[in-house]
Amino acid sequence: MTISFQELSSAEDLQIIRDLAADVWPKTFAPILSGEQIAYMMDMMYAPEVMSGELASGFHFEIIKVDGQPAGYFSWSSYTLPDTAKLHKLYLLQKYHRQGIGSKMLIQAEKRARDAGFTKLRLNVNKHNDRALRAYEKNGFATVESVKIDIGNGFFMDDFVMEKAI
Repeated sequence: MTISFQELSSAEDLQIIRDLAADVWPKTFAPILSGEQIAYMMDMMYAPEVMSGELASGFHFEIIKVDGQPAGYFSWSSYTLPDTAKLHKLYLLQKYHRQGIGSKMLIQAEKRARDAGFTKLRLNVNKHNDRALRAYEKNGFATVESVKIDIGNGFFMDDFVMEKAI
């Protein structure tokens, strides 16, 4: 199995992430969120204009390829706390779960943030996403806060905020 990373730098390239998200997101969140909330959040986070705006404002988007094929993605940017970067998204196609690939993605995200001068990496994870919680804890992240964020349309993100020194 050959693993490589590719940073995406154009708005057109971001379609790769939207295609991966269309597969990953519904499968990941169907046991946790309603279909209506999944559709709402997909539009809120993956609409072309949203992602293009994030890219223009300094977000970094990267895909992982397994044997040359896109298998997952992550995005990160600077955060409001000093020396802290925010991991906004990290998702992997289910057929690649439990193979250590997600950990490789986290290591890559940490390296990117550290190389940019950050000393901490922070993320939000749904309180009921047990697989992701275990993976983050296994990779050295600790819960620092519990939040419930109103995202509109009567929906909330009920998350743990996790952080790791990098």
